[in-house]
Amino acid sequence: MPEHTFTVTRSGYTMQAKLRRENQDVLIELIGGDVPHYGVVTAVSPHQRLQTIALPSRPGHHHQEGVLTERVATVIAPALQSNAFIVGGLHVNRISKQQLAVAGAMAQALGEQIRDYLAAHPRPKIEEEFS
Repeated sequence: MPEHTFTVTRSGYTMQAKLRRENQDVLIELIGGDVPHYGVVTAVSPHQRLQTIALPSRPGHHHQEGVLTERVATVIAPALQSNAFIVGGLHVNRISKQQLAVAGAMAQALGEQIRDYLAAHPRPKIEEEFS
C-alpha cells in the first residue's frame, strides 16, 4: 500500500509522520529533527486504552517521545476503524527551550492532519476467514 507523509516545520526543525495502512489498521512513524530514530511505540485501538512502551536511549534513560506519540494517538483515535501503532523517535541536537516548547503543538498538528485524512479515506474491511 502507498505511504502518506505529513509534515510540520516550526522553530527550525521538522517533524514528520509517515502513514501506512493494512486493511483497516494503521502504522505511523513519527520522526524528525537531526536524528530520526525509533525509541517509543504507542498502541491505540477503539477497543482498549492506549499503551506506550519506551525503550532505553542511553544508560539510565528512556526515550521521551511517548508524550508526542500519545498526543497523536489521542487526536486520531476518533477516526480509527481498527488498531494503530505509532512508532516514534525525534532528536534535535542541542534543542532550545523554544524548540522543545513547540514539539507538542507540532504533534497535535500532525495528529489533526492524519485524523482528517483517515476520516476522508475510510477503508472497507476485508474479512478474515478461519478454518
